[in-house]
Amino acid sequence: MSQRVSLAGRASLALMLMVGFYLLALGICAGLAWLVFADAQSHRIHPKLWIMAVVVIGTVIYSVWPRRVKFPDPGVPLRRQDQPRLWSMVDEVARAAGQEPPRQIFLVPDINAFVAERNSVLGLGGERIMGIGLPLLQVLTLPQAKSVIAHEFGHYHGGDTRLGPFIYKTREAIGRTIVNFRNLDSILHKPFEWYGKLYLRATFAISRAQEYAADALSVRLVGREPVLTALRRVNETGPLFDHYLEGEFLPMLNRNRRPPLAQGFRLYLGSKAVGKLQVEFGEQAMQAKGNPYDSHPALPDRLRAAAAVESPGAEAAAGPLALTLIDDLAKVEEQLLVFMTGKPEVRKVPATSWRDSGAAYGEQWQEVAAGSGRKLPAMRVADLVAHVGEIEQFAALTSPKVPKDSRRAAGAWLVTVLFGEALRRAGFVLETSPGDPLELVRGDVRLNPFEVVGNLIDGKITAADWPEFCAHHGVGDLLMAGPELPVLAPAAGRRDQAAG
Repeated sequence: MSQRVSLAGRASLALMLMVGFYLLALGICAGLAWLVFADAQSHRIHPKLWIMAVVVIGTVIYSVWPRRVKFPDPGVPLRRQDQPRLWSMVDEVARAAGQEPPRQIFLVPDINAFVAERNSVLGLGGERIMGIGLPLLQVLTLPQAKSVIAHEFGHYHGGDTRLGPFIYKTREAIGRTIVNFRNLDSILHKPFEWYGKLYLRATFAISRAQEYAADALSVRLVGREPVLTALRRVNETGPLFDHYLEGEFLPMLNRNRRPPLAQGFRLYLGSKAVGKLQVEFGEQAMQAKGNPYDSHPALPDRLRAAAAVESPGAEAAAGPLALTLIDDLAKVEEQLLVFMTGKPEVRKVPATSWRDSGAAYGEQWQEVAAGSGRKLPAMRVADLVAHVGEIEQFAALTSPKVPKDSRRAAGAWLVTVLFGEALRRAGFVLETSPGDPLELVRGDVRLNPFEVVGNLIDGKITAADWPEFCAHHGVGDLLMAGPELPVLAPAAGRRDQAAG
């Protein structure tokens, strides 16, 4: 009974706010229409008033007129026959929640999960769908993932997916109205701005109440520990998948290599540097304060509310990763890459191992040395200390289009690559792994070229120290730059052209 009362209260408030917005819009239009009528009755026509009325009324009608929202597939469809274990868990949670399961489940490239009723009309008659992130399954255990799915069914259970279209469409209409009146440089955007703030505060409060209710259902269906630990884990890792894609995976794809997407993210999360980031993100989330315009409660508030839920489920948080629910992961990853890039030809990129990532960067270094490196004056590793002050000129010489304020960074990167390629030609092997720095390895020696050159540029390695460094590693006579550098081998060139 309390759930129905809660839903009725939310729906009533949202409906009243929506009606209030349209009454405001119609009231302004009616007021202007009355002024025009009164002007006509006075037989003293004021053209400016009539023009203003037509413009304002037209702007209001254009802004508030409902738009049909397209809802394409948000990810890769996961069919029942292809992913029986995932569907079995979803069906189990649906039965426990007393809800119909979604018609479709989509795999998405986010640390996120969601539900919606696609193509509904005013919240009615839509198709239930669910989205589950591949990286979400990578960071959560099975019980934690089950708690997230239960949370999403809490939105079905609370009627949130039916209420959502009313709220979102009214937000969009208010936003359009404000923007359009601002573009007209009209003061009439002020009442809509005032009402918009009121509407956002009220509806975001509704959204936060929906999150609390969904968390509570998840605790009762699954257990307190899976919910609490899943909330923490999602906040620790939330921004990291995009960082991984941009900094690790896509550079490999651009080098005509397609390593395993999920495995790479696991390696990325396991690196020391990213481990520190996770701790920092977790601490920041635990220090967050609530804001009236937040759609979700702050993490500490959610944790306190979930910990206070009575009659919790009995499941613990430990278990295998939820990614084990996905069958034929390589095929699913390939489909997800096609969805992410919009390019079916990505399937033709050769599948490789992450162990090959050092070789991929090595090819890039070879290209830079054979191109930009040959444009510079002859320079050996031992000479680098004498040319540190010229790195901006090096950047301008090899890449004239580089902006002045970016030349120092571009020059530092260039000499680092040339230094690293010189060592690589001398037998050092370039090694790296997602989240880890690039290292040059020979026997027991491991050098981070970016750290070495960075310390030289910053003066942490002095002019007196550099000859000793070169002698210790036997690298002083290695050619770094100049016309005598090797030309790029034809085979490597053809491979790189295919990658581009």
